[in-house]
Formats: sequence, C-alpha cells, structure tokens
Amino acid sequence: MAADPQQASTRSRVEAFDVLRGLVVVLMTIDHAREYSNGPGSVTDPMQLDQVEPLLFWMRWVTHFCAPVFTLLAGVSSGLQGHGASTAGTAPWSWHLITRGLILVLLEFTVVHLAWTFSLVWPMRYAQVIWGIGMSLIVLGCLQRVPVTARLALGVLLVAGHNALDGWHPTSPTWLHWSWAVLHDRQVMPLWGDIVVRTSYPIMPMIGLVLLGDALGRWYRVRAHVTRPRVLAGAGVLMLSLFVLLRATNVYGDPHVAVYSDSALHTVMAALNVTKYPMSLSFVLMTLGPAFLLLAAWDAKVPRWTAPLATMGQVPMFLYVAHLYLLHVLALLWAMASGLAWSTFDFRATITGLPNTFGFPLWQTFPFVVVTLLLLYPAAVWYARVRAARRYRITRYL
Repeated sequence: MAADPQQASTRSRVEAFDVLRGLVVVLMTIDHAREYSNGPGSVTDPMQLDQVEPLLFWMRWVTHFCAPVFTLLAGVSSGLQGHGASTAGTAPWSWHLITRGLILVLLEFTVVHLAWTFSLVWPMRYAQVIWGIGMSLIVLGCLQRVPVTARLALGVLLVAGHNALDGWHPTSPTWLHWSWAVLHDRQVMPLWGDIVVRTSYPIMPMIGLVLLGDALGRWYRVRAHVTRPRVLAGAGVLMLSLFVLLRATNVYGDPHVAVYSDSALHTVMAALNVTKYPMSLSFVLMTLGPAFLLLAAWDAKVPRWTAPLATMGQVPMFLYVAHLYLLHVLALLWAMASGLAWSTFDFRATITGLPNTFGFPLWQTFPFVVVTLLLLYPAAVWYARVRAARRYRITRYL
C-alpha cells in the first residue's frame, strides 16, 4: 500500500462500492424530497400502517437502505485503505479516522443543520446519520490497537445483541440518561435555554456496522476475486433468511413485533415495518442482505448503465450536503412560484420555513427528484475531478 491512503484508495477503488453508494444517493434524494410533499409536518410517521397510503409507505421503505449501507461502507473505506495494522500492540491510533469523525460530527450540527432549517435560531439540533458515522469512525480510530478479529466480534455483538437492551430506559442520573440516549435510546436532551438535541440515530448499532465494514474492507484486500461473489451472495442469502425467520417468529430482533392480518399486502408491509432508530437487527438484516447480493452480482464487473452512479458514489459526502441545500432552495422557489408570499415564510415556526399551506401530491416527488439529480450530477463530476487532483488536503476527509 502506498504511504498516502488517499492515493492508495484512488488506485485500487472497488467499483461495486462506488455504484452501491451512488444508488443509495438516489434513494436518499427520494426520501428527502418526499419531506416537502403534502405540507410540512402533515405526516408524522410514514411507516404508520393504519394512517398512511401504501405509496407513501413504500417510498419511505425503499429509502431504508441508505443509512445502514452508508455506515457499513464508511467502515469498508477504512479497511480498504488499511488504517492501522492487523495485530494487537503494534497498530497506532488512527488520527485520520478520529479527526475525520470529529469533522463529520461538527458538520452535522452546523452545515447539515443549516441545510435543513435555513435558520440560525431553530432550537432543535438533530444528531442524525452523519453524526452517527462520525462518532463510529472516532471509535474505530481509537480501537486500532485491538486485533481485527476482536473488533469484528465486537461489531457482531453490537449489531446483533443491542436489541436485548430495548426494555431499558434510564432517566436518572442525568449523565446515564444522556449516555444511553447517545448509545441506544432515541431521546430529546436539553442543553441550555431552549436549545435541545435529538439523538435521531443512537450510535450503538452504527459502531457495530462500521466495525463490520472495516473487517469487510480488509477481507477485500486479501480475498481472491474468484471466490468473493460466492461468499458475498451466501452472506446476503443468510441475512435475508434470518430476517424472515425473526419476523415470522417475533421472538427477537426488533422492539416492535409484526402484527399480521388476512390482507396479504398488510402482512408484507407489517413484516417489513422494522425499527430504524436505532437500527434494529431485523432492520440491518433486511437492508444489508440485498446490498451484499448486489455486491456479489457486481463483483466481476458492474453494468455499463451504472457509470453515473459510480461517479456519484465517489463523492457521497459532497452530494449529501449539496442535495439538502438544493432541495430546500427548490422547495422555497416552488412555494413562491405557486403564489405564496414571502411574508408567510417563518423559519422559527417550521423546520423548513415553509408555510403549512405549501405542499404537493406525493407523485410529484419523482419529478422533483429527477430535477434535483440532473442539477447535482455535473457538480458531482466536477468535485470528483477536484478530489482526484488532490488540490485541497481537506478533500481527504470530505
């Protein structure tokens, strides 16, 4: 491996990972574009089976793949770049991972927060997926002296075992309540004045996914290409089989049991309606199973039509930030074009600033997404070239 991890990863990229990231970017854009349909706050939970139409449910469900795939591949990137060593007692702490994680956490509460709110006074800060990945990278960076096999075992334990703690909700002392909110229990925590933080993504299972991804990336570096597809496909089938078993028996894997009925559609939706915050074992199995099958199918060669996805997948953090700002701007322009006066916009009353009278039919989300992606793609091409040229040191982190 070259001394510079960025140079090494540029020369030895696994194209299937880029395509998978690019596909997730598209799904992520669908999910966030949907947030602007039907008026702000009109649907509190798009997975509430007795309150939402099937189209809304499926639009939300298909985007479930974003967070776990992004998190796993963050660990894979570290493993491919070979941060640290594979034996205990010799590996340094990875300051690259620690500082990168700290930057992601900072971005979550500044740049990303501003993208959602367009406001400096919105009182709630959301600890979402970028925060979770950042915290997980910090943990991975601090565990470089731990053998890879031990980190792999810890990752499995965190992902598969954290649901055993679903019934524990400590409220005191404050330090324990806050610590558990960060690790496992989605909560709102007051800071000062009217400022609060919501731990949308508790990090315990995300740490596990990053540790598993790091082991997977290291496995990619040593595993023969001819046998990889079979192993990946077997892992994907195993995960999906375990998911079906857990949801059919309702014995473990998700804090919300599936309630089935005589309706075939409702039964399928109930089985797929698993917990995202924090990511339950069933949620991870349901989303990463298909991801592993795609990696197996694309291991030898990705289809030619995926080239734009590969380009977007090379700059996922850039597109994450850019698409949030672009969607928000387009929604504001859409609202004004529909005749709403600027005086009706209130960035203290709603998270987006949009008046409650603004909204559009759910199906119009799709042209909204297409326009957004058409505008984002040239920017992705430009930024990929900038980063490949290594003109700025900060692009190693972003």
